[in-house]
Amino acid sequence: MHSAFRLISVDSSSDPASCLFAAINELLRAVEGRVVLLRPLTACFDGQRDDIDLLLSESQREQLLRAAFAQCKRGRIHCRIQSSSPTKAQLILWTIDCSQKLMIDLWTSFDQLARRRECCIPAERLLKTLTEAVPDAQIYNSDAARAAGVGANQSHLGRANEKIPALRQLPPDIDLCLLIQHLATKRRKVTTTAVRERIARACERLALWSPEQTSQDVLHDPLAALRVVADELPRTIMVTPKFIALSYDYLLQRLMSVPSNRGLPVFEPRRRRGPMIELRRTVLKHRPTLAVIGSDGAGKSSVVAALTLRHPHATSVVAKKFYRRSLTYQFISGLMKRLRGTDRGMFDENTAPLITLRAIAAAWISMCLPFNPWSKSRPSVADKQILISDHGLSESLHFTILDRSISSFLITNRKSDTPNQTHGATWIESFVPPVTSVLLTLSHSDLTRRKQEMSAPGHDTYQRMLFEQALRQQPTDLILLANLPSTQAAAKAICELLRDDRQSVEPLTETAGARKVAA
Repeated sequence: MHSAFRLISVDSSSDPASCLFAAINELLRAVEGRVVLLRPLTACFDGQRDDIDLLLSESQREQLLRAAFAQCKRGRIHCRIQSSSPTKAQLILWTIDCSQKLMIDLWTSFDQLARRRECCIPAERLLKTLTEAVPDAQIYNSDAARAAGVGANQSHLGRANEKIPALRQLPPDIDLCLLIQHLATKRRKVTTTAVRERIARACERLALWSPEQTSQDVLHDPLAALRVVADELPRTIMVTPKFIALSYDYLLQRLMSVPSNRGLPVFEPRRRRGPMIELRRTVLKHRPTLAVIGSDGAGKSSVVAALTLRHPHATSVVAKKFYRRSLTYQFISGLMKRLRGTDRGMFDENTAPLITLRAIAAAWISMCLPFNPWSKSRPSVADKQILISDHGLSESLHFTILDRSISSFLITNRKSDTPNQTHGATWIESFVPPVTSVLLTLSHSDLTRRKQEMSAPGHDTYQRMLFEQALRQQPTDLILLANLPSTQAAAKAICELLRDDRQSVEPLTETAGARKVAA
């Protein structure tokens, strides 16, 4: 652990947001290799509204998410991981009191190519253009930068980027080409302040950059043509076809000339969401289900009860009820108990795949039918436009809170030192209905104060398996909640972390409707 980047307690810090920047630096130091900042932070960067775009390989993304999981177990931060695309995941870091957040988009490829929309550039091809030469921070603090007329706005950008010193930036020529392709693909207006600021930043970097200084092998004539584009781009009002074609051709030649990229394809087919992921994404949006998971003794049932008290419209369900209410299960488990003395827990371990399939079918019926057979009859919500309450949870009739996830049934021997996955677990997991998982993370010492049921190795292994299991779900929506002093505090934190979901239904609210009428 790097003591220089240890996180301070939120209560003792005058600036809680600084804890999150310290957190992302500490997470990046757990990643092997270099991670790239795709878009520099602006002088007016707002962590509550703006996000940070990082480019990294798939293995680096896995290391980063594991590091975030470790920080949550230590009680430093809360975080949320969301992904519905193979190439993008969003990591949201929260302070313990949920007063500040930091949104980070993790990209494993660049797929915004205006001339080849069906293709993408893998992150590895772009990361191989980095060298150990003079970093950007030294270039912009040099006398050459001051002589070139870099003003106060540039110095503000430099101070903003110093918040994450563990990050690197791509070479200026590649950075400008990617920016042009991004603007052309997204059809962004180049007249807005934010885009103008980003264009000015990219063009200034290229003007101050020397390939010889950074040991880059660049063809002279294409680079000279790109510098001409950099001179014209800040004054233009649109990205012209000439800029798009030149930046595309330059990018292709530049990546092919990198020694470690030779013999490898620069482009790969773009991976898109399949119809099954789209279906699961729709179900997750319109039939929201929250599954509280964690080790035995972590407080799952207490947190579910606290959430239900805060939201009387929600339905709480013990996940085991999805199979234990089956007449077939009751008959067979009762028969095995009489014949062999096997209790229900041992019976469940031995028949995990079968009972999980039964629970999957019951859960799909519960989530997709208008009538929920596992809840008591309740009057429907009068105002169907109010989908998200002030506390962040849905008030719709079909919102469900699960005590334990269905997929966790596939982890057997969970109270031993060696929990393990049932054979064929990954195949069965693909049929489990999509849920928002909340993993209650805590250390073994905190666990033993509540319930002495699991050993330290077993607890750590089981938590890690729950974490990996939730990440395998597509689309992914996982909340890692650090240990809090009470179940009421945990329930309140969960509601705060889910509050952002109301942005997806903002057009249905009265305020948004009023704005639409006014427009």
